[in-house]
Amino acid sequence: MRLTEQVKSFVDLFRLHRDRPELLRAQVTGLTQQIPMMYLLLVINSLALSYTHYDQAPAFLTLVFPGILTVICVVRSIHWIRARNQLDDTDAAIRLLQRIRVVAVAVSVLFTAWWLALYSYGDDLHRGHVAYFAAVTAIGCVFCLLQFPAAALSVVIVALGSNVIFFAFNGTPVYFAIALNLATVFAVIIYFIRNYYTTFSGLLSSQLVLEEKHRQTLELSQQNEKLAHCDALTGLANRRDYFNCLNNMIVAAEKLAGKMAENIAVDAYKSTRFAVFLIDLDGFKPVNDVHGHLVGDEILIHAGKRICDVLGEEGYVARLGGDEFGVILRNYDSETTLETLSARICERLNAPFESKGGPVQLSGTVGIATFPAAARTANGLFERADFALYHAKRNDRGTAVLFAARHETIIRQESRIEQGLRQADLERELSLVFQPVYDLQSGEIYSVEALARWNSPELGLIAPDIFFPMAEKTGRVNGLTRVLFNRVLQDVATWPAHIGISFNLSARDLAVSEMVNWLITRIGQSHIEPRRITFEVTETAILRDFDAAREHIDLLRQCGARVALDDFGIGFSSLRYIHELEIDCLKIDRSFINPIVTNPRSQSIVKTVFDMCENFGIDCVVEGVETAEQCDVLRYFGARYAQGYLFARPAADFSFDPLADIGSQPVLFSR
Repeated sequence: MRLTEQVKSFVDLFRLHRDRPELLRAQVTGLTQQIPMMYLLLVINSLALSYTHYDQAPAFLTLVFPGILTVICVVRSIHWIRARNQLDDTDAAIRLLQRIRVVAVAVSVLFTAWWLALYSYGDDLHRGHVAYFAAVTAIGCVFCLLQFPAAALSVVIVALGSNVIFFAFNGTPVYFAIALNLATVFAVIIYFIRNYYTTFSGLLSSQLVLEEKHRQTLELSQQNEKLAHCDALTGLANRRDYFNCLNNMIVAAEKLAGKMAENIAVDAYKSTRFAVFLIDLDGFKPVNDVHGHLVGDEILIHAGKRICDVLGEEGYVARLGGDEFGVILRNYDSETTLETLSARICERLNAPFESKGGPVQLSGTVGIATFPAAARTANGLFERADFALYHAKRNDRGTAVLFAARHETIIRQESRIEQGLRQADLERELSLVFQPVYDLQSGEIYSVEALARWNSPELGLIAPDIFFPMAEKTGRVNGLTRVLFNRVLQDVATWPAHIGISFNLSARDLAVSEMVNWLITRIGQSHIEPRRITFEVTETAILRDFDAAREHIDLLRQCGARVALDDFGIGFSSLRYIHELEIDCLKIDRSFINPIVTNPRSQSIVKTVFDMCENFGIDCVVEGVETAEQCDVLRYFGARYAQGYLFARPAADFSFDPLADIGSQPVLFSR
């Protein structure tokens, strides 16, 4: 069995491994470098042998035949030098190897026949040169053909084999000993050829494995690089790449501006300006909650495509995270161009999105900052575009706002407020005012809403709609809530037992378990009936983290407190919130009340909300009632509870007395 395997492996050395094209190409690569050297060896050794036998042998053997062999060697050398251009062609490599296998035998036969013919001429010294030529030249050729064992073995068998046979049958002991030595060399060379080829083939396989691993590593590195700079969902650039691009554009613009300033006495920035857009999808979070993340992902992909379609090649678009996109617009003509493009973006995003869950209606709000007018740093541009976006969302969602000088003034003012809030003595500077909520049927106080006030020694009186967002931004909102809630509990303890209190919670208050647990603990320590306390939360607070909001609202209700949904209608209200959160009260925002006397649409909306609350079995409070006409309309449609300037303005002190005769006043409004 062992002998069979050895014979099989020996025969295998003569094969062309067509199933391993990389091996064939590697063999040809080695041969193209070594075969020309082999032919040079043959020519030099042949000329030397011809020279020593020039006076001993016929001219045919010393001039003509060697000349023919030399021409053959030169032609074949040129052929192999040119073959270096075919290294990548597997079919050409196969043809070359097939040809060299035949040529190796032919050349070996020709040179063997030549030295055998020369051996009979001259004395022993000349015959010794012939024997030396035959052995050394054959061994040299074998080394030049090692990469291709079929050709190397052909040379061994023809050239060295003929040497062994010739000297073995020469008839003298000396020549027989030479034949024995050559036979030993013959066997060693065959063994060496086999081992070399095995090593060569193995190294090539290992090299290919390493190259494949390197290729995979490089491909993985490129994929990681792409992932590091690409948003996996939309295929757009991500936040990291966005800021890299922004920084690179600023550096390039600064350099160009410097060069232009040296040569041209004009504002160089006119040729280097660009604009930064921040785009936010209004109402995306409720869609994600109601329809699921698959629909949400589909909408994000379509939104990115719509933005790209509007901007074309001049716009660089990235998804910064969530439902926020960033744009860098190069080479815009004027602010009119920015206004036109941003309006088109808003228009495209306002159009319904078709999804597997059906059509979805959203809107897009855009904040814009320009380089270098708004800022000359990446962070500065981003912050100003973000402020413009915030300003647009607060005042007119679904539109675009370009950062201007007036916004810079607001930023400085807010920065002062932020610093003042960080340094504020909350216990000393915070205070409470109260606004009663009345029962429109009886005129009795239904509850009282506690409203925070901040009177800074340096900044003066700051409105809560300004300092509470700042408190959330600076991380002090939980501290504000603790101070204010402690004061509320102190005041409520002195009130009549039937009077309740409404206390506003921020988004951060509702999202932090530690804060909710603290509120529950303080209620227990106060000995106040939990049912007298109503926590007001906004839709924004709920949307920040719906699951956490639901969990914490359940905890507050389990301790006996009530929960009201404040500012209902100004956000992206969903019946899901009312159903899943099991709230106790709903407060209609004042924006629906202002036009209610003359606006049938507002009347219909408010009436619908009243009916819905009645069906759900929850209370409904109307905010912002300022005129008797509004009150009359609300009572006509069934309003039960209301608060506003008509009844009482927020104040530190208020009367617990009921409204005079409100329950007996007739309803004057009629449709």
